Amino acid sequence: AGPRDTVVVVMTLFSKITGEVDKADAAFDALAVPGSASALERQSAVDASLDLLVSSQAQMNKMQRNAQETDPDKQTYGPAMREKVLALAARFDAVRGKGEELKAAIEPLAVEEARAKDAEERAAREAEEAAHLRQQEEARKAEEARAVAEAAAAAAEAEAQRAKKEEEQRRIAEIQAAKAKAEQETAIAAAVKIAQEEAAAAETRAAAEAEKEKKREESRAKKEALRERTAVKPQPDPAKLASMLSSVTAAAPAAPKTWGSVHHVVGGAVELRSLLEEAKAAGALTVVDWSMTTCGPCQRIKPIYEQMARTRPTALFVGVDTHASPLNAALAREAAVSAFPTFHFYVDMQRKADLVGADTARLAMMVQQHDPIDATKLPSEGEGEPNPATKTEMQAAILKALGELKESTASMDDFVTSVQTLLTFVGNVLAHPGEDKYRSVKMNNNTFNQRLGRHNGGVAAMEAFGFKRVAGAEPMLVISKAAAKHDGLPAMKVLLERAVPARHAAVPSASGVAPPLVNPFAALGGMGGMPPMNPQMMQQMMDTFASNPQALSRMAEMVRNNPGLIQQAAASNPQMAQMLQANPHMQQMMEQMASDPAALSAALNNPFARSMMGAGVEDMGAGTAAAAPPPSEFAPQGMSEDEMLAEAIRRSMSEDSGGGGESEGNQPPSQP
Repeated sequence: AGPRDTVVVVMTLFSKITGEVDKADAAFDALAVPGSASALERQSAVDASLDLLVSSQAQMNKMQRNAQETDPDKQTYGPAMREKVLALAARFDAVRGKGEELKAAIEPLAVEEARAKDAEERAAREAEEAAHLRQQEEARKAEEARAVAEAAAAAAEAEAQRAKKEEEQRRIAEIQAAKAKAEQETAIAAAVKIAQEEAAAAETRAAAEAEKEKKREESRAKKEALRERTAVKPQPDPAKLASMLSSVTAAAPAAPKTWGSVHHVVGGAVELRSLLEEAKAAGALTVVDWSMTTCGPCQRIKPIYEQMARTRPTALFVGVDTHASPLNAALAREAAVSAFPTFHFYVDMQRKADLVGADTARLAMMVQQHDPIDATKLPSEGEGEPNPATKTEMQAAILKALGELKESTASMDDFVTSVQTLLTFVGNVLAHPGEDKYRSVKMNNNTFNQRLGRHNGGVAAMEAFGFKRVAGAEPMLVISKAAAKHDGLPAMKVLLERAVPARHAAVPSASGVAPPLVNPFAALGGMGGMPPMNPQMMQQMMDTFASNPQALSRMAEMVRNNPGLIQQAAASNPQMAQMLQANPHMQQMMEQMASDPAALSAALNNPFARSMMGAGVEDMGAGTAAAAPPPSEFAPQGMSEDEMLAEAIRRSMSEDSGGGGESEGNQPPSQP
């Protein structure tokens, strides 16, 4: 462009900026008046004018630089124009500074005005919301009033129906009450009559029963007096006593401490430490079950854990429920237990292993693995404690247990099975007294329980032979090596074998001949000039001897002083003579029994032995004279007292079972 065009452009720009400065200056003067408009409006107008000046600032700066150029070759404006431009630049800066000052003065007022405006708008909104809520509340109350009215109407209707129903029920109840009253009066009259009759009958029965009880008490008192006078007081065997004392002083290991149940901790760390110290003193395993009441797996395994505590009493089982007390919760945090259930295993107060989860099989395996006390082992050193019972005491204990066993079994076959099982254990002990496996039996063994252990008297019979109970995870019956060598065991085994009826097990006697099938105690019938002995007379005679020790002693003394007494009685009583002729050894048995009144008295006062003594009496009595002599192979060959007692047991069982041949399940059991 030429010089003329440049001048036109400069003048146009100069005019534009001059107009903008004039306009902004006028606006700033007008806005400086406080009442001209609101602070927010004045602030907005000032910002607009300042924005206009800011947009022209660059052009103004350029024109000012050109006007200040001192190099004549580079000067664009003439002297007059330079003065105008420089004057415009000074005025531009002054007006802009004026605007900035005005803005700073108006800004606090605008902020306050904006805050007031916001508060006004917020108040308006809150008033509108409150009005809306009042409308909703009024509508709700109107709806509630309507519902209450409807409910009251429904209740009034229901009350009317209830009153009507109650009135009908009352009328029916009055009719029924009148009818029941009439029936009750009739029943009372009949009951009074029956009660009077029953009272009279009961009074009669009570008097009779009192008389019977008085007689029974007198009989028991007499029997007890006889038992005390005739009881054999066992004297201690010096050799056995010395053996027992040596076994006690031989530093034998003490029986382990037992617990048998879960100890539930509530006292936190102090209580748990006390339990760990108690187990350490006993050399026992401690198992700690960490659980919570809200934990399903914890509750499912809880009964199994309690069963383990019962079956393994030599270990201490502890339960720590973290919900039971704050101390327990703190203890679980201290032990870093983060999952439930968790099991910790302690030996000597040292944690040996952990188990997380309700794994029953693994829990049982780890208890077995870490328990330092194995209660199922037999003593591996020494002979163990001997059985201090004498042969007579052992025999009495066995007879008592057999009586209980016979009473508790449902049938003769069950009893014989139990006796044969007992024979198996005793026979194994006698055949292998030094081998541990033959001297113990697990009490929870299924075969043992089915055949012997579940019956009352079964375990007592094992104990009578010298077995002892040993507690542990699996309770056992164990007989020591010393007890297995008791000199009475062989004779007791023979006694037990003879208790089995012939049809179940044909066991030869000591002489090689099967025992007789007659009851030797029944031979007491028909003595002297007495009438034949029927069952009632036999029982009466046994009662007399049991309650009158003087009579028993006199009879024994008469037999001892007069060896021919039995023959004399037979000469005066043909029926007794026929009995002696049928059984030539009857006299020998009677003499042996009479020579030991203490043994006979004990038998007469033993209910089981008494029942065996009376067995077979029905076959004798008045019919004895017609009885045919038994075959010669059943004749007794000089039986001892033990043999006669065994024969009495066998005879009693044979008659109770009602005869018959072999039945299944009566073969001797194998070693359980």
